[in-house]
Amino acid sequence: MARFERFVEELLDFLLTRLDEAGFERLVAHEPERMFASHIFSDGGRCETRVVSFTGCRACSQITPGSLEVEAWPCLPVRTLALRFADDPDHAYGWRPEYAVFASGKLVRPVGDVEWPWGLSSA
Repeated sequence: MARFERFVEELLDFLLTRLDEAGFERLVAHEPERMFASHIFSDGGRCETRVVSFTGCRACSQITPGSLEVEAWPCLPVRTLALRFADDPDHAYGWRPEYAVFASGKLVRPVGDVEWPWGLSSA
């Protein structure tokens, strides 16, 4: 039985069969974990607190109460690790850094941002 969503399991399997020791250590530092984030939901005059379950990163997913703008796994460092294998036929385009998302599903870096912190272009 899978511990995480299929997307997460596939990326983990992909990386574990290709990383060297240094890459594996970086992956362990950004290990996926089931997390919960609460947020305020208001609709039709009602206001309630809701909780969202998602797969996050121990190092990068900093949960702020009331916000779903917490980075989901795979975080940017893991996506950058996978980018080294972009020419591999089993590499999925959705693992690229520009597709990193928050727990809400919103892109971390909206399309149109000019520069990435590690020097990659969003185009």
